[in-house]
Order: sequence, then structure tokens, then C-alpha cells
Amino acid sequence: MSDLAKMQRAFAKDIRTDGGQCFGDQPGLKIYRELFFNSVCGFLDGTFPVCREAVGDSRWKDYSRSFFREHQATSPLFLEISEEFLSWLVTQRDIMDEFPYLAELAHYEWLELAVDVMDVDGFTEVSHEEFDPDSELMINPASIVACYQYPVHQISGFEPEVAEQLSGFVVYRDPSDKVRFISCTPLSLMILEAARSTAGLTARQAVETVMSQAGLEGDAALQGALQVLSDWHRQGVIRT
Repeated sequence: MSDLAKMQRAFAKDIRTDGGQCFGDQPGLKIYRELFFNSVCGFLDGTFPVCREAVGDSRWKDYSRSFFREHQATSPLFLEISEEFLSWLVTQRDIMDEFPYLAELAHYEWLELAVDVMDVDGFTEVSHEEFDPDSELMINPASIVACYQYPVHQISGFEPEVAEQLSGFVVYRDPSDKVRFISCTPLSLMILEAARSTAGLTARQAVETVMSQAGLEGDAALQGALQVLSDWHRQGVIRT
């Protein structure tokens, strides 16, 4: 490693910590350090407002400080700070013991940013076509699906417990570039994943595939699932 690289690493470490490397507490470094920390806090506070509310401002600032001081980021991009925080958070056993739902809540909140900045073209126009269950099912490229053990969409001011049923969500960009959340069953998400993993499936085929895997049968179940897909077609999650 060159002398310049060593100096850059020492400087970065001094910024993250309280000094102790070759720069120590030189005049102005404390101000520079706080500017960096406040920038990181701005991203974390903006991405995880419910997490901050759940644990309280004091704890949240302590977590932010620990992340800033300890985490070795793999990306230099500011937009990926929040994702780096998720990677750090799941390794913090003390935090997870005290707030076991926090990692899932943080991931749920992060999804809005993740979908917003996805470098893909979503559905840019509202479809005026009718939903056709026998046409190929196309999924909005600007979308992510997720399932959680905790009811993350209801966490605000109370301590949640693991729910009897997983909480499923489709998060996507609509034609006006707004990020939308749709709460749904894990079975509905399985239909999307079936279509995503097997190109060319029609909506009906995707539903029938998942019904077979889940041991379900009957026209009522089929029509119920197709109605969900029809709603998603209208909302911009899928196209046929």
C-alpha cells in the first residue's frame, strides 16, 4: 500500500472515530467529522423515520454513531448508505435482542428508497387494455416483493409480536413515478415470483402453478387469485 493510500485510510478512520491515527485532533477535524456524521444521519433519519420513532431519538443517534464509527462500507455512494446500514444492523446482537423486529422494519422502510432509485424503466404509461388472464403476465420491472414475520406496516408506538401469518408486500413505481405499497398474502407473491421465474406464463398458468404447489384446488380459489391480479393490473403492478 502506498503512503498516500495509508494516509487516506488513516484520515477516513479519524473522520469516523474520535481520532487516534496520524491526524488525531487537529484543529478543524472535529467540525469536519461532525459534518460527515450529520450527512450520514440525514440519510438514515430520512429513510428510517419509523425505526427512529420506535427506539427513541437518543438510542437512534447512538445506533447511527456506532454505524458511522464501526461499519466498513462496500460502496462509496451516498444513496447506498441506507442499504449499508441494513447490513450493519442485522449483525448487532444487542440491538436485535432489545428490538427483534427492527431489522424487518428497517428493510420495509428502505424498500421505498430502493424502488425509487432502481435503474430500470417501469411501466411509464397507464394501460388501457383489459386484464386478460390468458395473455402473458408481465411484471413491472420497477418492483420488489417482500415478506415479514412482524406486522411492519402497523408498527408505530407499540411493541409488535411475530404474527400468525407473514405480512407480504409488493412495492412498485407507478406510471407517474410514485412509489406504492400494496399489502397482500404470501400466496399472491408466489404467483408473481412464478411469473418472474418462468417467462411466457399467462396469468392463469401462474395461478394454477402456485395453486398446485400449495395443494389448493377449486374454481373459487382460481377466480379469487385472478381478481387480485386484475386489481394489480389496474394499479400498474402487472400487464397482460
